Amino acid sequence: MKKKKELLNEIKVNAKLAVSIKKDTVTYQTDKFITGEERKLRDVLKKLPGIEVDRKGNVFSQGKRVTKVLVENKQFFTGDSKLAVNNIPANAVNEIEILDNYNEVAILKGLEDSNELAMNIKLKEDKKKFWFGDVEVGLGITDRKVLHPSLFYYSPKKSINFIGDLNNTGKKSFTFKDYLDFEGGYSKILLNPKAYFSKLNDDFSQFLNNDNFKDSNHTFGGFNINYTLNDHTDLIGYTIYSKSDNELENQNNNIYLNNNGSLNEFRVQRQNPNNEFVINKITLDNTQEDGTKFKATSFLKYSKNSTLNEIETTFNTIQNNIFTNLNAESISFRQDLEFYKSITEKQTITFLSNFNYAKGTTNINWNTNNNVFQNLIPIINEDNFSIFKDKNTNSQSVSSLLKHYWVLGNFLHLYTTLGADYYNDNYFTDEYQQLTDSSLNNFADAGFGNDINFKFANTYVGSNIKFQKDKLIFNAGLFYHNYIRNTKQFNTKQSLDKKYILPEITLKYNIKRSEKINFRYNLKVRFPSVTKLIENYTLTNFNSIYRGNSDLENELYHQFSLYYYKFSMSKKLNYNLSLSYKKTNNGIRNTNTLEGINFISEPILIRNADENISFNGRVSKNYGDFKLSLNGSNSYSKFLQVLNTVLQTNTSKSYSLGGNIKTNFYKLPNLEISYEKSFDNYLTELNETNFENDNLDINIEYDFLKDFIFNSNYSLQKFKNISQNSGNQNYFLNASLYYQKENSLWGFEVSANNILNNKFRRNSSFTDFLVSDNRTFILPRIIMFKVSYKLD
Repeated sequence: MKKKKELLNEIKVNAKLAVSIKKDTVTYQTDKFITGEERKLRDVLKKLPGIEVDRKGNVFSQGKRVTKVLVENKQFFTGDSKLAVNNIPANAVNEIEILDNYNEVAILKGLEDSNELAMNIKLKEDKKKFWFGDVEVGLGITDRKVLHPSLFYYSPKKSINFIGDLNNTGKKSFTFKDYLDFEGGYSKILLNPKAYFSKLNDDFSQFLNNDNFKDSNHTFGGFNINYTLNDHTDLIGYTIYSKSDNELENQNNNIYLNNNGSLNEFRVQRQNPNNEFVINKITLDNTQEDGTKFKATSFLKYSKNSTLNEIETTFNTIQNNIFTNLNAESISFRQDLEFYKSITEKQTITFLSNFNYAKGTTNINWNTNNNVFQNLIPIINEDNFSIFKDKNTNSQSVSSLLKHYWVLGNFLHLYTTLGADYYNDNYFTDEYQQLTDSSLNNFADAGFGNDINFKFANTYVGSNIKFQKDKLIFNAGLFYHNYIRNTKQFNTKQSLDKKYILPEITLKYNIKRSEKINFRYNLKVRFPSVTKLIENYTLTNFNSIYRGNSDLENELYHQFSLYYYKFSMSKKLNYNLSLSYKKTNNGIRNTNTLEGINFISEPILIRNADENISFNGRVSKNYGDFKLSLNGSNSYSKFLQVLNTVLQTNTSKSYSLGGNIKTNFYKLPNLEISYEKSFDNYLTELNETNFENDNLDINIEYDFLKDFIFNSNYSLQKFKNISQNSGNQNYFLNASLYYQKENSLWGFEVSANNILNNKFRRNSSFTDFLVSDNRTFILPRIIMFKVSYKLD
C-alpha cells in the first residue's frame, strides 16, 4: 500500500451531547434517552439522569425541587410543574433545560439571591407553530366517568393552552397549592405576607384542603394565552374555573387532656362540601433592550362555597346529633405593579407595589335536638335548637417597596430598601338563636357579637451588605421597622406603636459548583391578625367558643437554617441535608378552658412560648440501572399552654427513616420500592400518647410488545396506637394497561383503583389539648376503560 498525500475535506460533527452543563444550566437532549413509548412529559423526565418526578407532579433535579416551568422561555400557566408534566405530550419535547438560580428579571441576575430552580421545555421544530394535545375519555362501573382534554397551540408570537377535566373518580383537579400559585406564588411573600398567609385560613381555602373523598365530582377548566404584542411587550392571561361536589366521612377517637385526667369522645362526621370559583389574571410585561422591565398584573377571584355537615358525637355514653349548614361567598381583587431599571452600570433600582381588596360573607347554622352548647350561651329551651352565626369581612391593603442595588466592586454590593405596608380590615360577627315562632334570641347581652375596625401600618428602611471572599458569600442586613396599630371596637379605641431593629444574616459557601453550604438567620416580628383582637365571644363550632384579646401585642422569634447540598455527576451521588431551629421569645398561645368536650379559647402572649428543631436528610446513589436512596427526618417541639388556668409544658417528637430502590431497565420491567417507618410521641404533664406508622410502596412499570404499557402500584399502610394498644393495616392496589399502536393517534387503557376495596385510611393528630385517632373514608374500587386521541 502506498501513502497518498491528499487532504480530506472538512468534516463537521453536529451531534449534541446527551447532557451538557454550562454555568447554572444543564441541558438534556431528550431523544438520547426516550424509547418511544412515552406519553406525557412526566414519562420523559423519569428517564433523564438526575431528574425525578413524584406522584403529585413535583419535579426534582439533583434533589432540588423545580419551582418554575417554562415552555420556549415563557411561563407555562402559573409555572407549576404539575400542569406541565401531566399534560404536555412527550412527542412535542426536544430539549429540557434546568436553570439554577433562576430569576425572570435579567438585570437582577447576580444581584438578588434566588433559590428558584426553573425547567425550560424546548419544543421540536414542527411543534413551534402547531396545534397539539390529546383528549381522554373514560367510563367505568358504578357510573364513573373521566373527560380530560389538553389542547396546546404554540407559535413564535402566540401560545394558547386549554386544560379541562371532568371526573368523579376522586382525582383532585385543583389543590390548595395550585390556588396559592395562581394567586401569585411564593414570590409574593416578600411584598405582602399578611395577604398571602391569610389565604391559609379563609373559608375558600378550607374546601381545597380536603384530599380523601368518599364520593366526588370535579369539573375544572383552565384557559391560558401568551401573546407577543411587539418585540418588547407580552400580554399574558388566564381564566380558571373549578367546581366540586364531594362527600367526606371521618371517624375520630378523641382524647381531651384535662388537668384532672383525660376524657374520651367518639365522633362521626359526614360532610357534603360544594365549592365553585373563578380566577382571572391578566399581565402586561414590557422588557426593553437595556433590561428595563415594567410589569402590571391584575387578579380577580370569585368563590361560592356551601357545606352540609352531620356530626354524631358520643361522650359519657350520651349520643348527640348536630347538623350544620355553611354558606360562604367572597370576591377579591389585586393589582400588582413592578418596575426594574439599571440607572448606571453599577446601580439598579426596583419598585414593587400592590393593592388588595377582599369582601366575604359567611352564614353558619347549627341544628340539634339536644342542647349540646355551653352554659355561656343564653339558649332558650325548645324541642329543636337552631343557632346561627353571620360573619362579614372587608379588607383593603396597600404595600410598596423600593430597593436600590449598588455594586461597589466585583465582590462588594450594598443594597438599600425602603418600604411601607398598610392594612384596613373590618370584621363583623353576630350569633343568635332562631325560635320556632321565627323570633330571634340574640346573644349580644351575653358578650357575643363583634364589630372591629383594624388599621395597621408598617414602615421600614434597611440595608444589606454583600461581599464575597474566595468561595464564601456573606450577606448581612439590618432593618428598622415602625409598627402602628389602631383598633376600634364598638365605642372603644386602642393604639399601639412599636419599633424594632431586625437583623438578618446569610452565608453561602460554594465548595464547588456541585457542593454548597447555606446558613441563614433572621429575627422576626409577627403581629396578630384582626381575629385575634376581637373583644367578644364568637362560636367556631358547636363545642368551641373563641374570644380574642384586644391588648395582644406582637410575637418575636429567632429562625436559623442550615442546608448542605452535594451532587456528583460522575459518581452519580447526591446529598441533601437541612437543619432548622426556631426559638420564640414572645409567642401567642391559646389559653383553653375545657369542660367535658366543650372549650373556650383566648390568645395570650407568653415568654419562651415554644421551641422547634427539625432535621431532614436524603442521600441517593446510582449503580448502573439501579438507584438507591435513604431518607430520614427528626423533629422536636416544646411549647407552653394554659389549660384551665394551669400553665404546662407539652412536647411533640417525630422520627422517620426510609429507603427507596428504583430500576431503569430498557427492556425489562422497572420496579420502584419505598419503605418508611415513623414514630410520633405527644407528651403532656398528665398524658403520653405514642403512634407508629409503616408505609411500604411498590410500583411496577413495564413496556412490552412495543405497544403495551403496564403500570401497577401496591401500598401497605400500617398504623398502631401504642397507648391504646390498637391499630390496623390497609392494603391498596392500583393497576392499568395501556395500548397504543406505533404511529397511531388512538390509545386505549383499562385501569383499576383501590382493587382491594379498602374503606378508609388511618392517622393521628395532636393539638394543645386534643389527641385524635382518625379514620378517613375513601372511594371504593373503581374500574374504568379509557380512550385517548392525539390531535397531532
